[in-house]
Amino acid sequence: MMKDGHEVKGCFIPKALYISGSPRRGSNTDALLERVQAVVPGEFIKLPDLAIEPCRACWTCQTREQCVIEDELTPILARLVEVDALVLGSPVYFNNVSSAMKAFIDRTWSLRGRLRNKIGGAVVVGRRDGAESALTALQAFFLKHEMIPANRGVSGVAFEVGDMVKDRPALDAAEALGERLIELGALLQHR
Repeated sequence: MMKDGHEVKGCFIPKALYISGSPRRGSNTDALLERVQAVVPGEFIKLPDLAIEPCRACWTCQTREQCVIEDELTPILARLVEVDALVLGSPVYFNNVSSAMKAFIDRTWSLRGRLRNKIGGAVVVGRRDGAESALTALQAFFLKHEMIPANRGVSGVAFEVGDMVKDRPALDAAEALGERLIELGALLQHR
């Protein structure tokens, strides 16, 4: 049952965490995430700004219930358990998510079973090709953790920094994703 969010004018606002896998400053991915964040406020984390080691596949986390790697991702992994909603954003690289996002996904293996029934939102930005594959990777993350995907995800078409403002359908879809996070948060709060 959700308990961390807060009420605003009779609406339950889930406690949200936004995670960007884009290495660019002021990226189009960040612009879409920020559009969702304008509807549902929450902390924004930019993965490429952090020193993150890849998963070692040591499986120690399955007995310790936490990753053995101590790096700048460690406190973020702990925060994932505390939020109601997690919105992931990535540029599309080679028909998939960025390497920073993939490293993040792999390291969450230590949280198996602890993200269950949290709400997941996905945002990707690319030139056109590969967006579906990148969204599928993010949706697979949610399903692997038994999270509740808010919708099929938001796909923006952009390349140069600032191009996102030209993709009105994606901007509208990002706002709709925020509204869906609120809707699902309210449903889960009243269970």
